[in-house]
Amino acid sequence: MFWFSLILAFLSFCYILISAALSIGVSRLKKQMGKDAIAVGSQGQGDLPFVSILVPARDEERYIADCLESLVHQQYPVDRYEIVVVNDRSTDSTPQIITSYMEEHSMIKCVTIDSNSSGLTGKQNALNEGLKLCSGDIILNTDADCIAGPLWVRRTVSCFTPQIGLTIGFSTTYSRDDLGFLFSRLQSLDMLFLTDAAAGAIGINVPISCSGRNLAYRKRLLGDIGYLGMGYTITEDAALIQTVAKHTNWEIAVVYHKDAAVLTSAEESIRQFLSQRIRWVLGGRAIGSWSQIPLNTIFLFHLCLTISFPFMFFMRGVAPVILFSILSKTALDLVRCWRVCKEFHRTDLLKLFVPYELFMVSYSILAGLGSIFVRGVCWKGEFYRRDERHVNSGEV
Repeated sequence: MFWFSLILAFLSFCYILISAALSIGVSRLKKQMGKDAIAVGSQGQGDLPFVSILVPARDEERYIADCLESLVHQQYPVDRYEIVVVNDRSTDSTPQIITSYMEEHSMIKCVTIDSNSSGLTGKQNALNEGLKLCSGDIILNTDADCIAGPLWVRRTVSCFTPQIGLTIGFSTTYSRDDLGFLFSRLQSLDMLFLTDAAAGAIGINVPISCSGRNLAYRKRLLGDIGYLGMGYTITEDAALIQTVAKHTNWEIAVVYHKDAAVLTSAEESIRQFLSQRIRWVLGGRAIGSWSQIPLNTIFLFHLCLTISFPFMFFMRGVAPVILFSILSKTALDLVRCWRVCKEFHRTDLLKLFVPYELFMVSYSILAGLGSIFVRGVCWKGEFYRRDERHVNSGEV
């Protein structure tokens, strides 16, 4: 147990360093954002860039109306933005709902995809086809199950200084099912915590990931070939931020403000949630960035902490190390959760901090192990194998 205790102590130290670095990163980017961001409402209509909101949708009849309703009521001049919806092989009433909104709002355009032979995933292909119809200088990506606040566009656009090429935003979840209320709130806290970590990484110039449900970028950033240039990936958002960081001179910013956050539907079951997290792990691993090292370190720390926890009660020699690891992790996570929840006016979520710690450790271990053994993931009705690009309909 001596060597195990030594390993756990080393991983605890690494976790402390990672948490401290992320906190420093968040402080740096918030300070910079305060200097650079253009005050919301200070620009005249003629100064505002034309914006395209890109929304891929596949079988989203439950959510697409709420999404479009929030987008057509943005506090942004109606002649300065458009909404491009991509109907990606939907088999439900999604096309009819889109059509009804197009009849009422001229700013809405629609691209219909009947098949995918691009060699990209379904969402990649949908985004790429929709991008061809976008005429905005700045593209805002969101998902069809998301609801944007009225200041979402204006607040996001205000962060685009001449040096900024891409921005990432935050999201929290909602649930239409009262029985899933607790699970939805745990996911909300998790999304805030993870996006805060991604923001901290950007703040120390080590961009790792972002979420495609709240993402904005200059159209010329992708060039004429769009998403094709990044190649096949099941995490197109992570691939995009890595491409910008590695192959362009554009800077990346974080819109660290509650007005720029979106609501997204919560995963309804543990199985769906784990499938999503496994997809994220597999996609990040496929990118091959060295920035995966801290993520793997955190996975190992959680795994060792879980394995060692029972020994704390009957092996006095290792108990101090285990207790220190638990307390240091809890304290660091609480500080980070408190900061981000306060910023986004969601301090109500802090009541779930203790169950969230157990939830986070559990799912990170299961997702990490699952990414090693699963054949692939089912996403939007299609099965994506981990070791090939071929896409089939089917289940995990």
